[in-house]
Amino acid sequence: MTAVDPDQARRLLERELERSAYQGAQPTWWDRASKAFLDWLASLRADGLDSPGVGHTLLVVAIVVLVAVAVLVVVARGVPRRRLRVTDDAVRGVFDDDDTRSADELLRSADAAARNGDWSAAVLDGYRATARGLGERDLVPDVPGATARAIAAAAARPFPALADELDTAARTFDAVRYLDTPADRSAAEAVVASARTIARTRPAADRSVTTTAVPS
Repeated sequence: MTAVDPDQARRLLERELERSAYQGAQPTWWDRASKAFLDWLASLRADGLDSPGVGHTLLVVAIVVLVAVAVLVVVARGVPRRRLRVTDDAVRGVFDDDDTRSADELLRSADAAARNGDWSAAVLDGYRATARGLGERDLVPDVPGATARAIAAAAARPFPALADELDTAARTFDAVRYLDTPADRSAAEAVVASARTIARTRPAADRSVTTTAVPS
């Protein structure tokens, strides 16, 4: 048998390891990254943890981990949305001080806004048309200074079958006006349709007029 010198043996071994049968045994990127991290941890000797360099490094690592966790939470759950909630202090009357339009004028304005795709304006004027119409029919007193929810609650007495519809329209109005929540087409059409429904509906015979002032 011919003797093999060390250099020849090394080359033969390298060629043998290049075969595909040995590729699966090579370390992956995760193996290399894990080993590097473990080697770094091992380099932090107990007597060196109080040094400024080590403390700064650990702080950077902690910040990176926290940021990564925050990003994962946002990706998994999405950005938290502001709750649809209106406080009593933020709510004002349905009408601005200089708004003297009639129910018909307000309804035409809501229709025009809807045709132009301005769904938020359609919601505002649509509900105002409801409120003005209730006042014009003497079904709800003190309409100009009343809030949307107060008007809906008072109107539920002469229109008990439409109580849920009135409440939904009032909540939509509040969301658009006080929370700056953009309205979509379905919301605008529902509010405008509600105004028309109430305008053509006869109030309950024994609840047609209420003498109690609406709370503002």
